[in-house]
Amino acid sequence: MKYKRFMVVGDNHGDMVDPRCRKAVQDFVADFRPKIRVHLGDAWDFRNLRKGASDDEKAASLADDFEAGTDFMRMFFDGGKENVFLRGNHDERMWATARSSTGLVRDFAHDGIKRIEGVVRASRARMLPYDSALGIYALGKLTVVHGYHAGVGACRAHANVYRNCLHGHCHTIEAAPVASLDPAEARSIGCLCKRDMDYINAKTGKLRWGQGWAYGLLFDDGTYHLQQARNIGGNFHAASDFKTY
Repeated sequence: MKYKRFMVVGDNHGDMVDPRCRKAVQDFVADFRPKIRVHLGDAWDFRNLRKGASDDEKAASLADDFEAGTDFMRMFFDGGKENVFLRGNHDERMWATARSSTGLVRDFAHDGIKRIEGVVRASRARMLPYDSALGIYALGKLTVVHGYHAGVGACRAHANVYRNCLHGHCHTIEAAPVASLDPAEARSIGCLCKRDMDYINAKTGKLRWGQGWAYGLLFDDGTYHLQQARNIGGNFHAASDFKTY
């Protein structure tokens, strides 16, 4: 049966990307050469635009954040044949600012949207909004979303809504099956950002975070073979080829 190689990444968070993760993704892309490449969101952090942002967050360089996120997007999509970008809740802050602000801030946000659209267009990618109904990509019989639930029950909640799916947002690596006559499983594929971002330092939730990405084979009939790469002791272990028996 014929197949296409695919790779799904997310949550690099602009200038908050972990350099080890970026290098591992770049090297794996070069070895695995996936035809289908999906970024499931939060390519940028945009902490400056968060409602209730701290003084330190407001003082952070938006230029550095935008440059780092753009660099990651260009690296990941370069060479892909079917490229898809799903906006995450952090990316969506630019759109929210354009809708809710006035004057110079609104104009700045509209300019930022144009720049993001330019990055996506240059990457020959299709962009979907951060929307629980519209921000859905069908990878054969596997659904990919950014993520719309958080907390310890998030993976199960995604399985209940989207059935067989991949999601980010939670920064965890875990799976949750749904028991039924038509079994389904949701997988949280991990993040590519640092684990010591200021907003999460005092929260125990970050202890569940895992760094990694998903990849595999998509067959002509829509079925798939799915693999998970993860950071173990500072190294990423992943198979760059498959053999059928």
